[in-house]
Amino acid sequence: MKVTFLGTGCALVLKRYNTCFLMEEGDRKLLVDAGGGNEILVRLDKLGVKITDIGGMFVSHSHTDHILGTPWVIRAVGTAMTEQGYEGNFTVAACKETLGHVRSICEMTLGKKFTKLFDSRIFFREVSDGEEIDLAGFRLHCFDIGSKKMKQFGFCTDLPDGRLCFPGDEPLKETSEQYAKGAKWLFSEAYCLYADREIYKPYERSHVTAKDVGELAQRMGAENLVIYHTEDYGPDRRELMTREAGLSYTGNIFVPEDMESIEL
Repeated sequence: MKVTFLGTGCALVLKRYNTCFLMEEGDRKLLVDAGGGNEILVRLDKLGVKITDIGGMFVSHSHTDHILGTPWVIRAVGTAMTEQGYEGNFTVAACKETLGHVRSICEMTLGKKFTKLFDSRIFFREVSDGEEIDLAGFRLHCFDIGSKKMKQFGFCTDLPDGRLCFPGDEPLKETSEQYAKGAKWLFSEAYCLYADREIYKPYERSHVTAKDVGELAQRMGAENLVIYHTEDYGPDRRELMTREAGLSYTGNIFVPEDMESIEL
């Protein structure tokens, strides 16, 4: 499996795109979140991925930096269906609250040419806590991350030699630790460095620092840690985040830049 981070930044970054990524295994492709705006289509184009290559999209929650790219993805899919002869289907999966927001935005902003495809070729798949679903050829075990700000879901999925855990863009809660313990790959947000916590106020935003993430990954016994959803640090971001997380974590640390891929 390969994961390409189309964006790695938090909401108001200017040097990067908002965090979202593409999972690929063979000819199966799944988009996880879509960032904000039609930049998501630019990113996919730069990657050489056609919208018709993607079988579905998992949307973790309704914050602007995760959901506002979704109507552009759905519009592009709808255009391929109505104008370009694409015969496939497309599924958007999310919790009930997020799915309602995605659908409402699309119904308010897209024409009937696209919305008439809803529930016949473009499907909205509600997920519940602890449910396993098949999406774009991937088997996902979905879970409510326990966010106090907004309903948000993550997922874990089995790899040939372990498990990937994606707990959304908030720090892993105790109620979700069962999915992260012993993970081969643990994806985790790290809003900023611990030294910059008074500048960026991560804890007030339900986020954490690279130091906290390193301690978490070590406690979970994760083999590999991927850090994303960061503030707009400069070219030394990778070095700084890796060094701080590595103070307490002894596994492998990856801090991808936009458009970088990781082979799992």
